Amino acid sequence: MRVLVVTPHPDDETFCCGGSILNHLRRGDEVYVDVVTDGRYGSPDQQLRGSEELVRIRTREIECALSVLGVDKANVRYLGFEDGRVKSRRREAQEALRWRIKELSPEIVYSPVPFDMHDDHATLGKITLGLFPRARFYIIWVPTSLDPRRRGLVYLRKWSKVIVDIEGYRETKLRAMKCYSSQLGGLSGDMMRRFTGKTETFYQLVRS
Repeated sequence: MRVLVVTPHPDDETFCCGGSILNHLRRGDEVYVDVVTDGRYGSPDQQLRGSEELVRIRTREIECALSVLGVDKANVRYLGFEDGRVKSRRREAQEALRWRIKELSPEIVYSPVPFDMHDDHATLGKITLGLFPRARFYIIWVPTSLDPRRRGLVYLRKWSKVIVDIEGYRETKLRAMKCYSSQLGGLSGDMMRRFTGKTETFYQLVRS
């Protein structure tokens, strides 16, 4: 079985799907990863933020993480969009993913949800939803609309949860996460709990 993981930035694939990637590989599935942006703005360090040096750092980090997970280097594609610019280049991103899905004919696609708070994530989620509606969508930055008191929860009700038990792969996932030394310090306690737990949660559109 072929599996495609769409990751907006270097780290999203490991934090949100690392255990599931390990599970697929253990079963003998082919896992492909499309890294959409270069991650150049993913740092609180103003001197580093936006620099080519940060691009190099994050590239090394994702190479390290995917190596720990066991993803074949030949199955990793870097689209090279500038961090934060996916929305303004949506048509190009859509064509790149359309071509990739046509090329691979994957049985499973992982993508950020189309209602994530980050524009890059949400845009890619909307693109994936249009190209592969049965994809498994993951949440990185939880929208405030997920608060039960917010009307946005009505939208979430159109989605079913897929909870994957990754307890047997958790230690390897944590080792892969440690490759992202430039990113771990910026994660909230809630995010760390979600990313380091014994399960990974995905959402699939409920077909009417």
